[in-house]
Amino acid sequence: MAKFRSLLLVTLLASLSTVIAESWKVSDINLQVASRDGTKKIDHKLEYPQVIDELTASSTDSLKFTFKIQNTERPHQAMVLFQSQDEFQDEIMVAASVKGSGKGRFELEFAKADPKFRYGTRKYSMTFLVGGPKIDEPFKYKLGQIEVQGPSSNPPTRPTRVEYKARPEIYHQFRADQKLINTAISGTFTLLVLTPFAALFLLWGQLGINFAPLKALAHRPLDLIAAVVFFGSITGIEFVFYSYWTHVTLFPVLQYLGVLSLVAFISGRSVLSTVQERRLQRTESAKKSS
Repeated sequence: MAKFRSLLLVTLLASLSTVIAESWKVSDINLQVASRDGTKKIDHKLEYPQVIDELTASSTDSLKFTFKIQNTERPHQAMVLFQSQDEFQDEIMVAASVKGSGKGRFELEFAKADPKFRYGTRKYSMTFLVGGPKIDEPFKYKLGQIEVQGPSSNPPTRPTRVEYKARPEIYHQFRADQKLINTAISGTFTLLVLTPFAALFLLWGQLGINFAPLKALAHRPLDLIAAVVFFGSITGIEFVFYSYWTHVTLFPVLQYLGVLSLVAFISGRSVLSTVQERRLQRTESAKKSS
């Protein structure tokens, strides 16, 4: 049994190392430069890692590139990267299409391709890249260099090179503090707001306050608790309004009001039921006495 486990472990490690070491296998690489009428001017067959001597193509020529992928997996990307050999270091990527048989190709017409090819006579390095999600090791092949001659008439204007430099410093000006209203005016309106409460207490002092209902509730603890909770929730709602007016923002106020309103609704129903019950009892007592 131990020998079988050892053999199985060795087999798994060997297969794992094979998968990790696997890379793309590319063959039948062919590079052609053809004129506008289809005449082949240059035809190179390459084998990795062979490098082409410098090629030359005019702005009306086309570049044909073919290859074959020998792996069973199809590549996720296959392209040739052109990089200008000057101060601008422009990069142009040309993607290739790959069939199910593994054969891939692209044809690049310089007159219709990226405008960077027509900014003048420039040299480009060519790098062939193949990659995919199931094979860790990508394929990178430096093919060589090609010189593409610019058009003889009406060449496109190259965009001005952007120079990054420090901009003038921005000085932010904060808005001046809002002027508060005069203290005398605000105090006057505060007294006007408190005037109804003063009148209420004055009338209570003249008419008197009937504490009989509270004495009656003393013999019914649940009703007394409901009354205390109801008046406490009403007081809490008033305090929330005051806090919103002074310093609390809207969303916390809505949360507090939601909880206090629910408590006031439940306890208020109980208090009103008690009041209605006492009123009916007094009505029955009045009927019996009459």
